[in-house]
Amino acid sequence: MKYINQILEYRRTPFILAGIIFLASLALLSVFKGAERQLEELNRAVAIAEEMSTSSDNLTNYARYYVTTRSDTWKVRFDQVLNVRSGKEPDAHGKKLSFKDKVKTVGYTEIELGLILKAEELSNNLALLEVKAFESIEKGRVEGIWDVQQYHYMAAQLAMFGDDYNRFKGEIMTAIQQFTDRVFERLQRQYQASMNVAWVLIIVINIALLMLVLTIQHARHVVVPVKKSAPVKRPVVRKKPTNK
Repeated sequence: MKYINQILEYRRTPFILAGIIFLASLALLSVFKGAERQLEELNRAVAIAEEMSTSSDNLTNYARYYVTTRSDTWKVRFDQVLNVRSGKEPDAHGKKLSFKDKVKTVGYTEIELGLILKAEELSNNLALLEVKAFESIEKGRVEGIWDVQQYHYMAAQLAMFGDDYNRFKGEIMTAIQQFTDRVFERLQRQYQASMNVAWVLIIVINIALLMLVLTIQHARHVVVPVKKSAPVKRPVVRKKPTNK
């Protein structure tokens, strides 16, 4: 209690407490701003994963539509997806930027970057298999014998709907999911750490506010002792002896 009274009676205590509240408030705002950036990074990661997944699904669908219908419209769309991914054509936002360069600008860890680029590599390798199926369609078109023509068409469809194709497709989706999970786990740890720091700062601010109120109240109720003045000594007047 003695030390608390000394703190409350120290004349610079209110200024120190105000400074603590000000600095802790700035730190708290910085923590919340960092948490906001972590949420934005998570949203970007989800968008990147969705873009990779969508482009891979589009390649699969367009390739399957082409080998089934043999309409060149689907082959054109297939090529457009690859051109956008490689940066040869603008994306939906009008930017010519390859997928690899796009993900490198975000700032993922090496493991996270490796996973999403692995998904792209697997998708590109699967595109090579799809292109071979397209070649079978072309061979069937120029073939004059009906049985041989149907053989090439069937080979293209088996390549696009076979077990190997589905297995390769599953590897792409697995790499994308691993990338998303990895980013989410990292950002979740960072967010939890930020919230722990935020709670500490909130406690510091509340304690400082409480101390500031106590200091103000203490200053109002302090009774300043009045110094007693020394009694004034009156001079002793000696009476002169009277002659009788």
